[in-house]
Amino acid sequence: MAESLEVMALRIGLVTDIHHGPDVDVRTGSAARSLLAAFTACMRDRFRPDLIVDLGDRINDVDPETDRVRLREVRDMLETAGPPVVYAWGNHDLTNVAPADARAILGKQADHESFDANGYHLVVLNSQDPTVEGIGGTLSSAQLDWLEQDLRATSRPAIVFCHHPLDEQDPGRHWYFADHPDHALARNRERARRILAASGRVRAVFNGHMHLNTVEVIDGVPYITVMSLVDSKMTGGPSGCFAEIALTDAGAVEVRVRGQLPLAVAFR
Repeated sequence: MAESLEVMALRIGLVTDIHHGPDVDVRTGSAARSLLAAFTACMRDRFRPDLIVDLGDRINDVDPETDRVRLREVRDMLETAGPPVVYAWGNHDLTNVAPADARAILGKQADHESFDANGYHLVVLNSQDPTVEGIGGTLSSAQLDWLEQDLRATSRPAIVFCHHPLDEQDPGRHWYFADHPDHALARNRERARRILAASGRVRAVFNGHMHLNTVEVIDGVPYITVMSLVDSKMTGGPSGCFAEIALTDAGAVEVRVRGQLPLAVAFR
């Protein structure tokens, strides 16, 4: 992907599925600390984003006390990058910690929220509304009502973040979700996509959860899934993947996934 000649309005560093904690199946949580150090060093020294987004599943859940400590450790590590950090809920984050407690630990204002930055409107959805059998996700009708009103109220181009996918990617590509498709994609995603498309403002939607890189365009809206930082299934060791997002003042979106499974896409 050639470097853009347009003026960059907003730069976002994105990381997902950090799974800090013990190793569990292919989630190499023991590598999270060193990989986060590499990510934050890249953010500080090279990419220099305006903000960082963590799309959730930042811990491998163990018990309430341990999970609280590790949530705080992830926050501390991410904040060494310098810019503000925005958090979305993943299913593992809230297994043993109530949302109110987790919000206090991370300095998160609400379970779903929106704000403006450098000419863009950023929306953080909560796909744990509720969680399905500890793994799957849902966007409640009340949250989607809020989303519809939120997008109507802005005149800015919008970027949306959510832990669970809102597209229709094939769960059969994944070793776990192939046998548990109900745990893969967010419930109520069809209505969510209708709202996003009807707004005419959404430039891209980003999610994690699937531990794969995927790009789908539905009704003109790009849906981008970013690979887990620590997943080792496809790479023979922790992937080290994270994304750099560059948004131009003309509304273009440029995405580079770094690590062992690189990806580069642009939408204009």
